[in-house]
Amino acid sequence: MANQRLTDKTALEEQAGSGDLLMVVDVSDTTGSAAGTSKKIDFKYVIQTDKFSLDNTEVQALHSTPKTLVGALSGYMVTPISCTVLVTYASATEASNNSLYLGYDSSQDLAYWDYGSRFMGGVGTDATYIFAGGAPSLKGVLAGDSILNKGFYMWSNAAFTGGWTCDVYLTYAYTKVL
Repeated sequence: MANQRLTDKTALEEQAGSGDLLMVVDVSDTTGSAAGTSKKIDFKYVIQTDKFSLDNTEVQALHSTPKTLVGALSGYMVTPISCTVLVTYASATEASNNSLYLGYDSSQDLAYWDYGSRFMGGVGTDATYIFAGGAPSLKGVLAGDSILNKGFYMWSNAAFTGGWTCDVYLTYAYTKVL
């Protein structure tokens, strides 16, 4: 409502997400006043967590149909912070010993942000996996390849065979490259 103080507004009592707007004062723009100009900013430029639910068919097809977790945005790079995968086991223990990858180029397995080796291999129960990008490959995204204007994906090196689904929570920010 117009002419209402910010402290009188209703509180957002859940996570903000893409499309949610914040009000900021841009102190470098003094066209509104000497103290700065009020502007809006989409929350996706600050920090965001998105949830993706994959059924067993999608899980088993990750090697041929990678999951786009964050789309490319021209002039920006996706800066992942963490990725949590909550796996729900149904039946048929994973026997493939395949790896799950997270990164910017799903067309090959030599460059990635992080990965889970032998993902769900031999696990016959629900499981949680937390990735923080601490183990990029030696030929990874930082060695000779730009992440500017690229999306962020999840894929596997071959077909998974187990009976499980997962919820993926990716926390990230878009970072403008100046």
